[in-house]
Amino acid sequence: MRSASLIVKTSKLDLSGRLTLGVSTITYSPKTLGAQRRHVGSQIRPATLCFRDCRLSCLHSNNITWPKQLGRRSCCKRNFQCQALESNAQLEQRKDIDGQIAWLAVPTIATLAADPVASLVDTAFIGHLGAVQLAGVGIALSVYSTVTKLFNVPLLSVATSSVATAYGEHGGSHKEVSEAASAVLLLAVIVGLCEGVFLLVAGGPGLGLWGADAASAMRPDAWTYLSIRGLGAPFTVILLVLQGVFRGLGDTKSPLWATLICNGVNVVLDAVFIMYFGWGVRGAAWATIIGQAVAALGLFGVLSRRYSISFKGKAALTSAAKFLGPTGLLVLRTMASTATFALATALTARTDSAHAAAHQICLQLWLASSLLADSLAVAAQTLLARSVAARNSAVSQLIALRVLRWGVLLGVVLGGALGASSGILPKLFTSDPAVLAGISAIYPWVILTQPINALAFVWDGVLYGCNGFKYAAKAMAVCAAPAVSCMLLGLEFSGDYDVQLTSVWLGLSLLMVMRCLTIYIPYRLRRSPFDVMFIKQDGA
Repeated sequence: MRSASLIVKTSKLDLSGRLTLGVSTITYSPKTLGAQRRHVGSQIRPATLCFRDCRLSCLHSNNITWPKQLGRRSCCKRNFQCQALESNAQLEQRKDIDGQIAWLAVPTIATLAADPVASLVDTAFIGHLGAVQLAGVGIALSVYSTVTKLFNVPLLSVATSSVATAYGEHGGSHKEVSEAASAVLLLAVIVGLCEGVFLLVAGGPGLGLWGADAASAMRPDAWTYLSIRGLGAPFTVILLVLQGVFRGLGDTKSPLWATLICNGVNVVLDAVFIMYFGWGVRGAAWATIIGQAVAALGLFGVLSRRYSISFKGKAALTSAAKFLGPTGLLVLRTMASTATFALATALTARTDSAHAAAHQICLQLWLASSLLADSLAVAAQTLLARSVAARNSAVSQLIALRVLRWGVLLGVVLGGALGASSGILPKLFTSDPAVLAGISAIYPWVILTQPINALAFVWDGVLYGCNGFKYAAKAMAVCAAPAVSCMLLGLEFSGDYDVQLTSVWLGLSLLMVMRCLTIYIPYRLRRSPFDVMFIKQDGA
């Protein structure tokens, strides 16, 4: 009897984002091997190849063509125990996607971690100037971050998705990618200029709202720092959007080098301007601006050598305008999220100083651990935006599955690490017995919510990869409402600070749970915006 061949069609995305198709053929003799299968034309539903001593489970059976030589259903009748195996094609595809996730996520972790480290060094230099200067710069940074975060973070997400979509939809077309990158960069210039003008005009009243009014001793240093940083706001926005463009291209190493250069220049100039020239807080502000400008120009130079970036003509403005909608939607989402965390801080401020300090320490640990999960979200957004644009449903679903599993694993590892260090880590931040007692009351929340936090960030990446910006804005409002209500219930226990602090952290935990659920439900039901992940390819 003639040998038969099982033809398995496979596909994968390489590290550069290019979609490659291949065919694997398994040849065997029906005389020695039996097979169990179900017919649906030339395709099959989930089925099993049954050999004498093993069984091959076909996970992507819609991509498998069965030969006619197999005849009708038969199976191995010998009493050999079967062992479930995945096909080589599936194993290779899974390894390939895991490699891509690591390729994007690892440099992103370093990029996200570099800024907080540089900020600590920056704070150390300013701290040598005195408590008034340090407090003034702290207030100025709060105002600056509040204004810029509303737009910069949404722009970063929109830039990543738009460039990745252009790359995947048009197979890496130079023209399409160039147009997408040019559009988001032009929007970044416009937004950066608007942020700078707003900070210069409304920065004074903003400092007053944060406690640095005209009579405050902190006001002169705060205004000096904020006004200079306002002049450099365009560089801040452009640098961040350039990072998003490179993420969309699947290149997270270039942004890492740019961030390291930016922070290195900043630290060196801090020493020169503050310690040598004696410029005080002015020196700190100019050091930050120059560092960001150098990094932005460097990244732009690298991008310009790869693609044709142009801001000329009405077409460029039209292209930039189409990204205003998604950016605006994410601005609303950021406002809802920021308001929830601001309420948590405000409510803990109503307790005593020990409980307020305990909250801040736990919150910083909570947020710091999210950096790792955020790197997985970046990988998910980039890879999904490409595969969805290429209408490769099988790859899209596998990417989501793999990155979500990595998210759960990461959350469990982080929770275990925080739990194992519970007797050591809080003492690195304080030795006050009252603060440590407050930490012990809420530290279990920090540990137990790590898997949920990791999943929430990864789900965000999956959502943005499907361009679900409109849904993201609506979902955050749904998530924030019960969280805020839970926090406010703590006010009913006036004087019991432990209960009030617990209600705040219960609210924060509820926020993350709701973030997971509001994204998981439409994904599970294959509803918009995730329906694009389940659209079959032409000819599939």
